[in-house]
Amino acid sequence: MGRLRPGATPGSLTDAEAPTHGGASLSLLRYDAHGVVQEQSAVQPNAQLLPQPGETGVSWLHLQGQPTAAQMQALGQVFGLHPLALEDVLQEEALPKCEVFDGQLFVVLQLVQREPDGGCSVEPVTFFLGPGYVISIGDGPSALFEPVRQRIRGGGHICSFGADHLLYALIDVVVDSAFGLLQQLGERLDALEDEILEYPGRQARRQIHYARRELVLMRRAWWPQREVIATLTRNDERLLSQATRVYLRDCHDHAVIVVDLVESCREMASSLLDVYLSAVNQRMNDIMKVLTIIATIFMPLSFITGVYGMNFDTDSPWNMPELHWRFGYWYALGLMATVVFVMLAYFKHRRWW
Repeated sequence: MGRLRPGATPGSLTDAEAPTHGGASLSLLRYDAHGVVQEQSAVQPNAQLLPQPGETGVSWLHLQGQPTAAQMQALGQVFGLHPLALEDVLQEEALPKCEVFDGQLFVVLQLVQREPDGGCSVEPVTFFLGPGYVISIGDGPSALFEPVRQRIRGGGHICSFGADHLLYALIDVVVDSAFGLLQQLGERLDALEDEILEYPGRQARRQIHYARRELVLMRRAWWPQREVIATLTRNDERLLSQATRVYLRDCHDHAVIVVDLVESCREMASSLLDVYLSAVNQRMNDIMKVLTIIATIFMPLSFITGVYGMNFDTDSPWNMPELHWRFGYWYALGLMATVVFVMLAYFKHRRWW
């Protein structure tokens, strides 16, 4: 995907910073109530991809990868797609939306996926719904829509419905892909909680910040997506049958659950940060407590050594008799040990350690 240059003409694909080499791979899948009728790959969009006159089945054209501006222009000419919709397809920051252009339904969703380095990224997935056909465009995992293909190849009940039901099935895949990510994230947060309670190190703090950053990204993608699906359930466009709206309402329920799970994970991540700070403070308090006990124990010991260190060795009845006593050294050590034992017993009795 690319960005539109500032000041570009609305709907002009030549002004979009789209890739000029490579492009997306095209695959066509035609089916009717009995199963797959035709399955093929294409290099460029052409008129043969259009549903033929008299056909009662559904044509599904999928573009996998980053389409070029030339591909989108050819696709627009073949299927009569609106230039503003084609422009949105080439934008990497395209927000979730639902619009109707000349009797065609245009839907943009965002797919959150896990990167190899452990982070998350967002890729837009766009759909066009027209009479008897669905066009899907995405740069996400190539196997994302494979379960839908398997259901069609197997002649499932999806083949008994029209193109609008196929659109629902593809949207449902994008929505349900969030549950796996949230489950992984929830397990990470649970492991982080155990790690923080055991040892609140810097690595745990970094993991908390990474998780919060991912949750912000997920919320930014899935919150408006929920509203898009709600709009589809209320849309008066004739391309969506009443039977499909029932399924879309179920899909909307899934989207609501996803948003609720994101909010729950955000609260958990925020509470983990509080737990981390509390654990660090508690650890610091424990260290200070030990150091304070050690310093307190050495205070009377320093006093005893100071008294016996004065060494008043003169013939006076007021001088310390231990200075001339044979066991005076051991007496001083025993006195110190007794003081330490008594102080430790007192600290234990008061539950100071």
